[in-house]
Amino acid sequence: MRRLVFLVPLFASFAFAGGDDTNRIWNGVFTASQAQRGKTDYEKNCSNCHNSDMAGSVRAPSVRGERFMQTWQNNGLDVLFVKLRDSMPATYPDAVTEEVKIDILAYLLQQNGFPAGPQELKLDPQELADIQIAQKGDQAAANFTLVRVAGCLTPVPGKAWTLTQATEPLITRDETGSAAALKAAAEAPLGAQTFVLTSIAAFKPDEHKGQKVEARGLVYRDANRNLLNVTSLASAGSGCH
Repeated sequence: MRRLVFLVPLFASFAFAGGDDTNRIWNGVFTASQAQRGKTDYEKNCSNCHNSDMAGSVRAPSVRGERFMQTWQNNGLDVLFVKLRDSMPATYPDAVTEEVKIDILAYLLQQNGFPAGPQELKLDPQELADIQIAQKGDQAAANFTLVRVAGCLTPVPGKAWTLTQATEPLITRDETGSAAALKAAAEAPLGAQTFVLTSIAAFKPDEHKGQKVEARGLVYRDANRNLLNVTSLASAGSGCH
C-alpha cells in the first residue's frame, strides 16, 4: 500500500461549508415489505450455505452481526450489492435476478439492525454508492480518514488545485475507485464543498482540468479549510458548470 504523508499547506483560507452529514442508512433505505420479500428469497437461495439464522456454516461465513459489520462497514451498499450480484449463490449467480438480490440486500440490512423506511431500496448505482454501511452515530468522516469525493477539478494560482462544487466526503476502504464507483460519481449531483488538493501532481491534473472527477484520499477539515491528500483521481465526466 502506498505510504501516505498528509501535508497541511499554507494556502489562503478556504471557508468550510457544512453539508448534510445525516447517515442515510439509519433513516430507512428499504421498506418492511421489501425485506419480507427478501427473507423468502434468502431462504430459497442463500440459507443452504449461510444458514437460516445467517450465522454461517463450513460453506459460507456469517452475514449477520459483528462479522457483517467487520466486513462491510464504511463501504457503500454498491460494494455489497456487486458481491451479491456477481458471486451469489456461489454455484449459479446468474440464476437469481438483480431484482431479487436487491430485496435480499434489504433483508440483510434489516437483520443487521438497520431500520425500514417509506421507500424501497432501488437498483440504482448512484443511490447504492451513496448509502454507507456504518455504525449508528457514525456521521461525518473524521480527520485523516480515507474518503471519496466527487467535484469539479479547478486550478488556482500558484500551481495548486481545488475540488469545487464537491460532494460531502464518504468514508471508503479503497484508495482507488471501481468502474461502478466512477459511474455513481458521474451521476451524483454536485455539492457545495471546496477542497484544496495535496499530493496531486502524480495524477496529471492538467488532463482533467474543468472536469467532474472522483478523488480519494485522506481528509482534513477545520474551521478555515478543507484538505484532501489525494490517493487517486479519475474523470467522472465533463458535467461541471
